Amino acid sequence: MEKWEEAMALDIPLEEREDVCQGLLVRDLLHGSSFDVETDDPEAVFSVDFTCGDETEEGVYRLLIIAEIEGTEDHELVRSFTEEVLSEYLEEAASIVDLVEWIGEVAEDEVECRVVPEDEERWDLVVPDWMAPEDAEVPFGFRLFRTADGKPWPPDADLDRFGRVLVVPWQDRLHLAGTPMPEDEE
Repeated sequence: MEKWEEAMALDIPLEEREDVCQGLLVRDLLHGSSFDVETDDPEAVFSVDFTCGDETEEGVYRLLIIAEIEGTEDHELVRSFTEEVLSEYLEEAASIVDLVEWIGEVAEDEVECRVVPEDEERWDLVVPDWMAPEDAEVPFGFRLFRTADGKPWPPDADLDRFGRVLVVPWQDRLHLAGTPMPEDEE
């Protein structure tokens, strides 16, 4: 089977911090996901693995998507499938945003991003890629630390209370949004 890639982007207009939160949730849902796809019209079989990054530009949150495909090269079909997945994830993210608990905020200059060793990575912490230090492994190889005392922000206790914690940059401040634990976990 052929192996090939397709690059795409999704722009989310930014009007409030919840829009950034939704974009980060979609990125978290899509990044690392894999699908085996069979279609009837046109008849096709392929597998796709997604990796994502993000950036902001002039009032837009941009989700950068790379689809790694194994199967017949059909760009339109992969884009159509990706749009379906994104539509579902946008809905799911919107419903999660309605349930987030805003648990803290700091001025952007009160924290700094640092690379962390693999055993200190937190998969439940979602930080925009553009905040990562240059040599960091994204999306999990870095964390924020308070510049005043060097302590992690958010603290591990906050991360342990939620399904995930998102760092949401909005108007020169960083806001923390905690999502509920998944229902199948304690």
